[in-house]
Amino acid sequence: MTATPSLVITKDEFQAKLPGRPKVVIGHPMMGRGGSESNVMWLIEALKRDCDVTVLTTKGWDLAALNEFYGTQVREDEVKVRIAPVPLLVRNLTASALRGACYQRFAFQIAREYDVRISAYNPTDWGLPAVHFIADFNWHRTLREQLHPPTPGFIYRDSVFRKAYLRIATSYGKPSGRDVFRDDVVIANSRWTRDRMREYCGVKCAALVYPSVWTEFPEVPWEEKEQAFAMIGRIAPEKRVERAIAILDAVRRRGHALQFHLCGQIRDDVYGQRIARLCGEHADWIIVEGQVTGKRKARILAGCRFGIQTCEAEAFGISVAEIVKAGAIVFAPNNGGQAEILDVPDLLFADEAEAVEKVQAVLEGPELQASMRTHLAKRAEAFSAQRFMREAGACIADALMVGREAYRASTAQHS
Repeated sequence: MTATPSLVITKDEFQAKLPGRPKVVIGHPMMGRGGSESNVMWLIEALKRDCDVTVLTTKGWDLAALNEFYGTQVREDEVKVRIAPVPLLVRNLTASALRGACYQRFAFQIAREYDVRISAYNPTDWGLPAVHFIADFNWHRTLREQLHPPTPGFIYRDSVFRKAYLRIATSYGKPSGRDVFRDDVVIANSRWTRDRMREYCGVKCAALVYPSVWTEFPEVPWEEKEQAFAMIGRIAPEKRVERAIAILDAVRRRGHALQFHLCGQIRDDVYGQRIARLCGEHADWIIVEGQVTGKRKARILAGCRFGIQTCEAEAFGISVAEIVKAGAIVFAPNNGGQAEILDVPDLLFADEAEAVEKVQAVLEGPELQASMRTHLAKRAEAFSAQRFMREAGACIADALMVGREAYRASTAQHS
């Protein structure tokens, strides 16, 4: 693995507020293995040489596994970790609102210990100026339910019980009353996210920074790649995996012998059971890979000629960008951040019927395949770790400069 390049910002800019190394805290409610966690790991890489870096989370910190999953090289002595206390009854439940409240409360308590506060996953009320990376809209109820309606069931019904639960969670989070969107630096992960922030929240994002996308893929000549599609990510209702299966099944019925590598953990819940059943019905062409990381992940993605994603309105769509960087031609819905990743109508679809037609056109058009590969190779350059570190670092340096001015003004008032 190649060495990580240094951040392209002078040390003086990072040390503008206080002498010595600025203390930076990067917050994420729970370190799973999604797109927003990539921000955490590559922010550490960007800042570790010039700052004292701490990560705040509630669960999921496994440095070796995170390095392998995101292609980073963070050492134990380069980052501190603080785990926000979560009640035992909540610790192993999917009570995201209450877990988030515990994280929020602890972030507020420790905020003054740091020179720069960074929310790597959506807004956090630190009670002090901060930098916020918007990853999705799970925090915005109206937009979240419009884009991804809640899973059916008692817990997610708009009931008196749920309203009370959410009020308790909000109160426990100890909001400071600050308007983080007015007073802080807000960074979008796509033009689509930036536009939704303006439309629904009245917020003008300070910058647009594409996430870093893992790049350690072997170079496999096109002729040696398998006539297969890959999909990678969480197996969850909003990902609409059954839609991808239906599209590829229809293409196969038109005479194309395709394989489908489904990469992701299929859980033993209602949706997981449904997907497992579909995979079993099509076991002759669907290969269930499970959760894949590291060299195995790289080998699978680089070995496929094509990729597909079927989640609507992704804020960015890091799995689409990953498959593009692996050298595949990827198809995705024509809305959300994934549309600007691909940025070509031939690979975008509005429904299953259109997807089938466009997949067939590419499969049967060698010249179209060649032009799509050239186009996507250029698009992949926008999602490099180096670019993310440079652009995110510039935003953080600006935040330090603002903090320095505030510090000077406060000192002058008390002198």
